[in-house]
Amino acid sequence: MSASVPPRVRIRFWGTRGTCPSPGPRTVRYGGNTPCVEVRGPDNHVIILDAGSGIRALGAHLLAAGHSTPIQLLLSHRHSDHVLGLAHFAPLFEPGNRIHVRCGEGEADALAAFTRAMLTPPLFPAVDGLSSRLDFSEWDDHDAPLSNGLVVKRFPARHPGEAAIFRFDDANGPLLAYAPDNELAYHDQSAEVRAWRAALADFLRGVPVLIHDATYRHHELPQHAGWGHSSHVEATRLALECGARTLVLFHHHPDRDDDSVEQMVEECRAQATRSGAPLRLLAAWEGLTLSV
Repeated sequence: MSASVPPRVRIRFWGTRGTCPSPGPRTVRYGGNTPCVEVRGPDNHVIILDAGSGIRALGAHLLAAGHSTPIQLLLSHRHSDHVLGLAHFAPLFEPGNRIHVRCGEGEADALAAFTRAMLTPPLFPAVDGLSSRLDFSEWDDHDAPLSNGLVVKRFPARHPGEAAIFRFDDANGPLLAYAPDNELAYHDQSAEVRAWRAALADFLRGVPVLIHDATYRHHELPQHAGWGHSSHVEATRLALECGARTLVLFHHHPDRDDDSVEQMVEECRAQATRSGAPLRLLAAWEGLTLSV
């Protein structure tokens, strides 16, 4: 019997909620922690997407497992729900550990100052050596090699705060894309926005797993224009346009209970069925694991 082929990449969700943590009985199934996604390639190096409150549980898991390989953190942007967990990431408190924070061209100095401010009074007690365990590096041309052949590419999201969308590739092509905060605004038919959407669809073309912002229900969009988020219907439309195989609805609204999230999934599945495309639909929950 031949040995099984290892996955090209493994994905695990530790925080799936947007805006602010929302723990409680109404969010048990899909989770109340803010964005944090773990990505591992064949070499088992840890790549973390965003440092929301979900990173606390990830840090405890890494320490319990005795993880010792390098850790890389990619921040989509600096809004509080995406960074508020960093000060509670247990590996940061282990002497000798290094957390490599990757950012876009021209962002390293500003991100370093911002992050160190989060880890010092008055926002956090003074802990010797804490901020010195963070290394900041930037890449040019929206393209950077990661571990064992993985490459990350960046694309500008439509979201206040200069957020980024990440796409991971290996030698065999696209693997996954991560767009946690992104306003697709299909109602906007201006030439500029239409060109941006077309370029985004090309950027995501054929990606096996698309993790995309689905903060709003479709009828909620008019009162939140310009807020930088999409509906579940829009996320599904984009997934169909770019030929994704799996769409994972993400960045659930803090007031959205589990039953409502489930209803949104069913609506998206019906939308995909009507299109005739073989699109798999999921809503991210804490603990969900996927492989490509």
